[in-house]
Amino acid sequence: MKVPTEMRAAGSSRLRWVLVSAVVTQLMIVLDMTVIAIALPHMQQDLAMSAEQRPWVVTGYSLAFGGLVLFGGKICAVIGIRRSYLTGLIGFAGASMVAGLAPSFLVLVTARAVQGVFGALLAPTTLALVNVTFTERTARGRAFAVLGATGGVGAAVGLLLGGALTEGLSWRWSLYVNVGIAALAFMAGLRSLHAANQRDPSARLGDDILGLILGCGSVFCLVYGLDQAQQYDWSSARAISWLAVGGTALFLFVLREHFAAKPVLPLWVVAHPARSASYATQFIVGAGQMGAIIYLTYYFQDHFGYSPLKTGVVFLPMIGALILTAAFAGRFIVPRLGARFLFPAGLTVQAAAFALFARIELDSTYQQVALPGLIVYGIGIGLTMPVVFNAGTRGVPERQASLASAVLNTAQQIGSSFGVAFLATYATHSVQDYVASHTEGLKIEIAQALTTAKVTPASPSGEVIVRRLTAVISAHAQIAAYSSGFALFAWIFIVAAAIMTIAATTLTITMARSRGRLAVRQPAVKRPA
Repeated sequence: MKVPTEMRAAGSSRLRWVLVSAVVTQLMIVLDMTVIAIALPHMQQDLAMSAEQRPWVVTGYSLAFGGLVLFGGKICAVIGIRRSYLTGLIGFAGASMVAGLAPSFLVLVTARAVQGVFGALLAPTTLALVNVTFTERTARGRAFAVLGATGGVGAAVGLLLGGALTEGLSWRWSLYVNVGIAALAFMAGLRSLHAANQRDPSARLGDDILGLILGCGSVFCLVYGLDQAQQYDWSSARAISWLAVGGTALFLFVLREHFAAKPVLPLWVVAHPARSASYATQFIVGAGQMGAIIYLTYYFQDHFGYSPLKTGVVFLPMIGALILTAAFAGRFIVPRLGARFLFPAGLTVQAAAFALFARIELDSTYQQVALPGLIVYGIGIGLTMPVVFNAGTRGVPERQASLASAVLNTAQQIGSSFGVAFLATYATHSVQDYVASHTEGLKIEIAQALTTAKVTPASPSGEVIVRRLTAVISAHAQIAAYSSGFALFAWIFIVAAAIMTIAATTLTITMARSRGRLAVRQPAVKRPA
């Protein structure tokens, strides 16, 4: 039966609007993580926040988001994609407006937590929306390529947008902007989403309450433990306690889901090789991306003296490389080579980018090290993210797509928290070790400089010499910490790529042998004379 041209055109238009709505929503969720980081110093000054209160502006959001994203996937399965999506947009926009108008720290952090709650509903719903809408292989690959590029671009765009809004207007506009973005996504969603509400008719909110509590509680404890490791140390009692509780809850969650009659997250969703590889890749890429952005932001602002706006601008080469690569990969590479090639390939390219970043020295220029590293890094993320979103939800029935999407977002949230905590504490210890190992040399250098200048340390000229040489050693220590941190991540990504390659090769050989055995057992069919 031939489909009329008008019907095909209407269907194509609806698909485009679905993708527009999903991309805008994904951009809003991802950029919110970094746009606030740029505006945070201005928030602290305007609202008279203490040093202990300031981290909670970010932590309140990440805890609510990470801790409730599995619950958000469950809500989506129960009430359906359309209702979940539109409700999430309204709630996120409302919380953003309240946060922007906040007269005090308490109102701000409460509104940020509410943002996280609705973000936890939106994130899995957005991926589920694309998963159930784009069913044809080529169109699906292109859609997830665009969505993957958006996920990778969002963090860097947040730096640019946060700098522009904070410098040009006020920190409050870094929150108001979400209202406009959500309104655009809402209107596009109203135009394109099916009136029929895709939901799981067998799902009930009261199913597997214990599993839901264990799942959400484990993510909450892990994210908070990583936050405490960042603020204090990995060996601190706070970090160890929360991480231990989170790990225990995660183990009990898996055990519960294995025996539950109606599990909140059926284990077959995460046990599939391609999906489990996508979740692991999402964790690793999230850790590297957020860790790298934090390192590079400090490097650009502290070492080169860039303003917040210029810091965002110098990330543009990475964004351009990411967008072009994701579009090319989604159109030409994903349909031909798939996840088994692109997962290790993308991780290897990102490892090469970290190796380039590790070459930074005190006298390095942006063009020498940062620029080529950013371009290569953008290519690596562009190769990885489209297939992560695609493989992470492929093969999951429509009614459970939101749960697979929730796992992807959970992996990204925990990975991002891990990357920031890991590199922050690594840099702190690296700086301390560098200064300790160079203390004697610094004393000798100061003594020689004072002798040459014929001044005492207590004299005005002597104090200037001491401060100058101390600042030089501190700068060397910071650069050495960045360099070694990037080198460490390069090795982590190389090892991850090797494991992915071995696993993919083993799976391919096993499947080939299985097909061969089936062919041998298949009885020959006699052809009629």
